Amino acid sequence: MDLNKFTQEFDAMYAENEFLKESYQSMAAAVMAFDDNGWNDLATASGDDGFTLEDLQKSSSRIRELSEGNPLLNRGCGLRTSYVFGKGVSFGVLAPRIQKYIDDQFNQDVLFSSEAQTINERSHFTDGQFFVMGSLATKQFQRIPFTEITAVVTNPDNKEEIWYYRRTWTRRAQDLGGEGSKDQELKVWYPTDTYKPLNGRYVSRIAKDPVDANFRMFASRVNRRAGRVWGVPDAIPAVPWAHAYNEYLKDGARMLKALSMFAWQLKSKTKAGVTNAAAAIATPPGAGSTAVMGADMELSSMPRGGSVDLTDGRPLGSMVASALEVSVVALLSDPGTSGSYGTAATLDVPTLKAMEARQKIWTQFYKRVLFFIGAKEPQINWPKIESEPSQRMMQALALAKETNAIWDDEYRDAVIETLDIPKLHTELAPQLPTDGSSSAVSSQGNNGAVGSTQDNAQDLAQSDAEPTA
Repeated sequence: MDLNKFTQEFDAMYAENEFLKESYQSMAAAVMAFDDNGWNDLATASGDDGFTLEDLQKSSSRIRELSEGNPLLNRGCGLRTSYVFGKGVSFGVLAPRIQKYIDDQFNQDVLFSSEAQTINERSHFTDGQFFVMGSLATKQFQRIPFTEITAVVTNPDNKEEIWYYRRTWTRRAQDLGGEGSKDQELKVWYPTDTYKPLNGRYVSRIAKDPVDANFRMFASRVNRRAGRVWGVPDAIPAVPWAHAYNEYLKDGARMLKALSMFAWQLKSKTKAGVTNAAAAIATPPGAGSTAVMGADMELSSMPRGGSVDLTDGRPLGSMVASALEVSVVALLSDPGTSGSYGTAATLDVPTLKAMEARQKIWTQFYKRVLFFIGAKEPQINWPKIESEPSQRMMQALALAKETNAIWDDEYRDAVIETLDIPKLHTELAPQLPTDGSSSAVSSQGNNGAVGSTQDNAQDLAQSDAEPTA
């Protein structure tokens, strides 16, 4: 290797090392300075009335971009969505005339399919609000992007109560002949589904724009404060920390790459010694060779890659997890020092309650939708977020069956779903004769924290503990 080139690369490595040290020391300042990267409007827009519509739309556009490319934000969004809609949602037994609207393909694509639910919850994550528009004539729904909402009319005495939304969009020309086609920009006001005029009549025009009372606008706004009109995206408090964690890993990777450039450092007191050493190591010997040096030379190993510990950035990832109300273990896919992954990844109570709270928000939204399509007493049913082990589920089902809490067909369907068995028969399996003294639920005896509810549990506790021949 040429001595000058060697010296330049070595000096460059040290310069980069100093730069990285300064970068790590100013990490807190870098987190706060993230506002300078296109977030000034968002940071200064909060006042008594919260964020303005324009600022929220700008920040939402930025968050949508980041959530696609930043692994932590993308993972966090996926976690929240899977917790809320991972097991779906059901609406009970509905009349055929109501069920046909739910089964309508347009409505499935917008509201009721698994894919639609994932898209809609993602709107809460990136935008803080979600909009659909329903037709009074067809009872079909259309998803409205947040960017198309340009103004609102609220109750003069209560600005939280929205009466009308103004939608601004471009109607694309559909002249298939390709001649004379021209796009058209439209601005139309739509009444909300919750607004009921006292006289029963909606206004026909607001300012210069028309009002279309043949549709109703449904909105879901999350993370609001009292007196504020707009919701706030779930991701807003997590974005700076996700950026900081991303920068930390990139800087650490650069440091590891810099350290990997050199394995040994050779020092000499004279220029001639440096020249001779450079010539000697220009063609490195094989593994296990011996280094023969003069008295004025010193050979020492360079710091290895392990001197940079990327796990030191875990607190930054923890801040992202806290902001998104998810487990840091699940977010980073790493149990850290907490032990086994299965133990550390257990859904903790605060996360569980946060996701149940979001389900309740969706419950109210779906009730409004079902009322709109004609359901009288809609029921919104959510399965448990946590997945119980199959053995515990089977014991719970057997207990429910023995206490006549569920019907035979309900018990069979639940068992088939729990054990993931193909359903090959429509009729119930034949019942085996029993004397009524045995139970499918195992007895717990006296050692458990809670005694068994079975009649034979306490009577047979002693005999269960005795050894058998």
